[in-house]
Amino acid sequence: MKVFFSSMLCLFIVSITSVSKAQHNSCGTDKYMAEILKTNPQLLQSITDYNNSISNASNFDIKLNKKGTTRTIPVVFHIIHTYGTENISKAQIDDQIKIMNEAYQRLNSDTSATRSIFKGVAADMDIEFKLARKDPSGNCTEGITRTFSTLTDGGDDAVKNLIRWDYRKYLNVWVIKNIAMDAGAGGRVLGYATLPANTNSTTDGIIVLADYIGSIGTAVGNGNKGRVLVHEAGHWLGLYHPFQGGCGGNCNNSGDYVCDTPPVSDPSFGCPTTNNTCNNDSPDQLDMVENFMDYANGSCQNIFTKGQKAVVEVSLGNNSYRAQNISTAAQTATGIFTNPSCTAIADFNTSNNIVTVCQGGSVSFKDYSYNGTISSYDWSFDGGIPSTSISAAPAITYATAGLYKVTLKVTNAQGTNTKIVDKMINVIPAVSNNKSPMSEGFENSQILVNNWSVLESGNYGWERTTSAKYEGSASLVATIDAGSANNSLYSLVSSPYDVSVIKGRAPKLRFRVAYRPAVAGNSEILTISLSTTCGQTWKAIRAFINSNGLGVDNVVELGWVPSSQADWKELTIDLANYENTPNLMIKFEARSRSGNSIYLDNVNIQADLAASTQLLNASGSSINVYPNPTKDIVNIDIETHGKSFEGIKIINSTGQVIENIETLIQKNNSNIICTIKHIPSGIYFAQINLGGQIIVKKFIVIP
Repeated sequence: MKVFFSSMLCLFIVSITSVSKAQHNSCGTDKYMAEILKTNPQLLQSITDYNNSISNASNFDIKLNKKGTTRTIPVVFHIIHTYGTENISKAQIDDQIKIMNEAYQRLNSDTSATRSIFKGVAADMDIEFKLARKDPSGNCTEGITRTFSTLTDGGDDAVKNLIRWDYRKYLNVWVIKNIAMDAGAGGRVLGYATLPANTNSTTDGIIVLADYIGSIGTAVGNGNKGRVLVHEAGHWLGLYHPFQGGCGGNCNNSGDYVCDTPPVSDPSFGCPTTNNTCNNDSPDQLDMVENFMDYANGSCQNIFTKGQKAVVEVSLGNNSYRAQNISTAAQTATGIFTNPSCTAIADFNTSNNIVTVCQGGSVSFKDYSYNGTISSYDWSFDGGIPSTSISAAPAITYATAGLYKVTLKVTNAQGTNTKIVDKMINVIPAVSNNKSPMSEGFENSQILVNNWSVLESGNYGWERTTSAKYEGSASLVATIDAGSANNSLYSLVSSPYDVSVIKGRAPKLRFRVAYRPAVAGNSEILTISLSTTCGQTWKAIRAFINSNGLGVDNVVELGWVPSSQADWKELTIDLANYENTPNLMIKFEARSRSGNSIYLDNVNIQADLAASTQLLNASGSSINVYPNPTKDIVNIDIETHGKSFEGIKIINSTGQVIENIETLIQKNNSNIICTIKHIPSGIYFAQINLGGQIIVKKFIVIP
């Protein structure tokens, strides 16, 4: 068994290595299967059985030369999006279905480009793909779902937990913005699929990039002609790459284990029609670069073979593989041979995805409704001017600060559907009511409801916790672990603050973080961005990783939680360029590397200078403050050089004079020593009056 495991794992890793060296766009199915094999040894027997079955089918029956009964596969496209270009149109999906059906029935317009040496083995696969017309509950559908989630950007398999339909009845296709799987420098993984031997209820299906669906819309100009999904559907039906098993004289254990597709040593890129990378196959043939299962350009691909059809017959003929997907029961349950008109599903967002606006500003809304043709719109905007609209894309002005609800009701001949988003639009005062200096320790249990806001992502992202804190009873945590999708972004946005109150006093943003990496050299990222436009635009000003301040060098176990103040660090950002801002907003963005959570506490906007003071150099006098920083006691040595000492005040960062401290003043000729005790931790200023001149010295008291 160990020998077989090594050979099977090698089968997938060899193809991964050849692609990564090439630094091209690629299919991720091999890498996906290699990872599954590492963690799921039980899958080995299924793969063994499957490979034996397709090896026996390699000498295909003569009946496969002829047109047979067309098998129809119900399909559902799950669009995972954040209202960006990845939220592709139904027209683009329809175009993809048309391309797939042409390829699998050999009706593609470029069949004439198949070279004469291969025309004799070209096959009509007798397969048709149709969008489902009933969802799993029997409701009318156009075979498309749309789900808002940041997992569209590199969530990979995690998106399958957002929505899936019964894999025995539907081919699930998840469409996302980016796939995080590594394709090598300069390349992208365009899609990946589960093979029939890996069929299961939670992961079965295909993931593909939105800008490679079809040949229109966002796919225009990529040169692929919609054939990424043709390729991935081939994997889902049981086909391997022609370079899978490398070169060899026995077609049953080399190439793709199909006798009429010549083995290929490496993936084909471009359209290299003169390539013959394997010369020990029998008969020795040129590489079939036009095969849909190689990596040549989509404009070069144009053929499936009869041997590949025989392999697919095995998959479609076995209930353990794909037979249930073409059954009469599946056809009935999915309604693919019906053509109902559906009630539209209301959906909308702002046109630029921004839901904050300054008082007196306007917001443009965009209709994203789907699942049916819409005959009328009925909008309602709490706090908006106008408060209603029947336009598909209204622009609304908000004159009064507050949080406002938006409602859209869409109607067609089949019925109405309504979507309500409570507290969707946040209208921010021109001058924020939240004045700096400020300190937020997240003690209020409703902080993420009434003040700060988060972009939710299921079980991951920012939330309030009482299980860890720097001080007080709570903190915030960006929950991250091995199950959080690599590269996912979790955003936390503050209330707006008026920083102009402390203008001229060297304002700083200070906050405490606790983090430890779970893997050496693989750190989560915390990015700090600021907005002076009520959240309409953001500027990233710092990004922290483990090596530049986010954590410490030591690696800890997954699931680490800070247990003492020693686990926390204070980070500081200069706000001098923002001291005139009457409504500054702060965004903390945690980027997952599938490691450990990031904890946040004690977020402060502070003045580094006390009110009405400056840091002055006193000519003819010298002042020494020590130790600095200090823990409890600070000494201030003053050489007066004949000037009269008229007193000292200790002022905190908010400008308040601190009275409840002990100050001991000793005079010795022209020298004065002030000893100050029992000072709480924080930033302080010693305001010294010498001969009518005010001199300020800063010192810090640490816990």
